[in-house]
Amino acid sequence: MLLEVLSRSLVARTAIAAALLVSVLIAVPMAILIRADVRATRAELAIRAELATKIVLDDAANALWDLDPEEAVAALAPLRSIDAFAEAAILGLHGERFAGYRKPGVGPLPDDAATSATATLERTDRNGVQRSLGTLLVRLDATPTNAAIRHDVMLLSALGAAVLLLVVVGVVWATRGVTVPIAGMTRAMSNLAAGDVSMEVAGRHRDDEIGRMAAALRTFRQNAIDLRAAKERAEQAVASKAKFMAAASHDLRQPAQSLLMLSAILRRHATTPETADSARKIEQVVLTLKQLLDDLLEVSRLDAGGVTATMGTHDIGDLLQALDAQFGPVARAKGLSFIVSPLRGSVVTDRVLLMRLLGNLIDNAIRYTPNGSVQLAGLETGSRILVEVRDSGIGIPEDRLDAIWEEFHQIGNPERNRDNGIGLGLSIVKRLAGVLDHPVKVRSVPGRGSVFSVAVPLAAEPARPAEMETVRIDEPSPRAAHGADRSGGVTVLVIDDDGFVLTGLSQFLKSAGHRVHGVSAVAEGLRGLQDGSIRPDIVVADYHLSATENGIEFIAQVRALLGLRVPAILISGRLDKDVVQRATEQGVEVLAKPVMPDRLSLLIGRLIRQDQAVPLISPSK
Repeated sequence: MLLEVLSRSLVARTAIAAALLVSVLIAVPMAILIRADVRATRAELAIRAELATKIVLDDAANALWDLDPEEAVAALAPLRSIDAFAEAAILGLHGERFAGYRKPGVGPLPDDAATSATATLERTDRNGVQRSLGTLLVRLDATPTNAAIRHDVMLLSALGAAVLLLVVVGVVWATRGVTVPIAGMTRAMSNLAAGDVSMEVAGRHRDDEIGRMAAALRTFRQNAIDLRAAKERAEQAVASKAKFMAAASHDLRQPAQSLLMLSAILRRHATTPETADSARKIEQVVLTLKQLLDDLLEVSRLDAGGVTATMGTHDIGDLLQALDAQFGPVARAKGLSFIVSPLRGSVVTDRVLLMRLLGNLIDNAIRYTPNGSVQLAGLETGSRILVEVRDSGIGIPEDRLDAIWEEFHQIGNPERNRDNGIGLGLSIVKRLAGVLDHPVKVRSVPGRGSVFSVAVPLAAEPARPAEMETVRIDEPSPRAAHGADRSGGVTVLVIDDDGFVLTGLSQFLKSAGHRVHGVSAVAEGLRGLQDGSIRPDIVVADYHLSATENGIEFIAQVRALLGLRVPAILISGRLDKDVVQRATEQGVEVLAKPVMPDRLSLLIGRLIRQDQAVPLISPSK
């Protein structure tokens, strides 16, 4: 308990240290003084006792020579006038007592309460020989002296204790004057570290060093308040930007979708090569706009924390092979060698986000490698696998290795050629690496190429092989039910609340040979289904139809009215994971706006063929 108190209290440690120091400083001189006083007092008694023996030495020797006890007692009587005299005795040669004298009123004294002195009694005989007759013993009472010594010791001890107490009190007072404000400032700093800026700072009225520390802490507290306010404003700004980007992206994708469909119609019905070329250029411009919108939206979602990683165990070899299938043809079409090193190992990651991160790196490498090769390799280092994207491209100067992660920063593209991207790929990579907690590094030599590495943690257990998904069709297809002719076009129900998009989609699908029913409201589409004027083979629905209606619910209503599992495609300019998951659970294909016209046509054809080819299974009761 004491050690715990000392470890946590500066006041206790300082007070005890001061008490020990002062105790030593007081106790040592006091012990020396007391010892010297005792020695001096006892030496004085001893000298007095020796002088007393000399006073009666001759008379005592004569009385012993004459063997006259009464004369001996008379010889000792003068000693009673000496201070502190207690008793005297004349002893024979063998220590036998010959005569003694005790001061009246004094009892026997213990040895520790008396100071004794002895002298040899001698006499010259007739022959002139000095003969020893016995011993004279004189004892003085040391009790008053011992009492005086004890009094002095008590006085000095009390004085030392008083000084020690005053020192300890002074030390505690002085220490608390320092430690209490420091402890208050320590608590204040702890509260600041915990995010509490409402505390008061102690010592603010002092003019010494403690006061200056308190003033500095108050400044720090105010800075923390300002920083919190700035952080809140920044978070609000980021959230507002994310909302704005999402809304702007959706609104901009709508006309882009119309442009794509109308340019496809224009290209399909072009009567001259110049018209067809203009239609293709319009499509390229819209595709560039689509890429910009996609990247801007992804950056805003990452900054706003709208992207979270769903970690799982995956085989790194499968990821690399999927990237090979996606980017290998693109690289080879440009005349580059695309090499994927064989690698096996289970890693902990979000497969979708890691594929997107590595895809951006590979796409960047292909864009900035005029000739040579792009390689995708993996190296196991300790508890991680380094996935590296290596290229033999233009390289990056050393002084610009940090700047490449900034938005719209590009190397070797001063003319801002959109064929080389728009400068957001590496910015997205950096943000995705932060979400995944997969550090990304780069090393490069200008003119010789670059190597981007991503550190992915290894898994403790191997990844399970992917299970083949089984598809069960519980309802018959609408075309089989109605006996529709598959050799020609199919009947498509298109719903979109934007008139331009609805017109573009409808005209494009009509130009492709399909029968199209275009509606702009849920109620309109449901009425056509109920009165039998609309019998679709497939549904193409926008997700956002009104403030309270969406495409997934509309598709479910269509299927419920027809009693059939109608193939359906959901398109939208603003999709999130929940929407995609809900659509997938209902067997609805999902496309992001703007949808490429050719891709939409291929998807419609694939869905219709799948609907025709899958054996029909009656729903179980």
